[in-house]
Amino acid sequence: MKKKDKIFWAVYIMAGMVIMVVGLKLDIEYYSTLLFAVGFSFVSNGLVRIVGNWYHMRPENREKYQEKLHQQQINLKDERKMQLRWRAGYTAWAATMALCFVGAFVMSLFQGYTVLVAVLFGLAVLEYVGATVIYKYLCRKM
Repeated sequence: MKKKDKIFWAVYIMAGMVIMVVGLKLDIEYYSTLLFAVGFSFVSNGLVRIVGNWYHMRPENREKYQEKLHQQQINLKDERKMQLRWRAGYTAWAATMALCFVGAFVMSLFQGYTVLVAVLFGLAVLEYVGATVIYKYLCRKM
């Protein structure tokens, strides 16, 4: 990790801490919890990135990590895998669009706001998992 990247992640962690403190000090029930959660996600994401870099740059892990990066570069440029990623992404997008319409219809029946947030979050997670599963299925098929 370059010095510029380390500075970026340190600033990212500090911003997360500031957002967490604002969330703790804010006395509005829903928004204070939301700000605290966003700040916590910033801090945890920054720490995971820094610890991951520290782990991979240790002398006993460096060669294995360099090989992994080399393999990732090959996979990113492989035309077959690019086509598979495109197909998986398109299929997941089409399914998500259909699920969003169904979710909007269901939410209009229930008239719930917190449920709407949960459904939209669930759809985002489902899209990510679905694209991954479709990609792996297409990799085995071809």
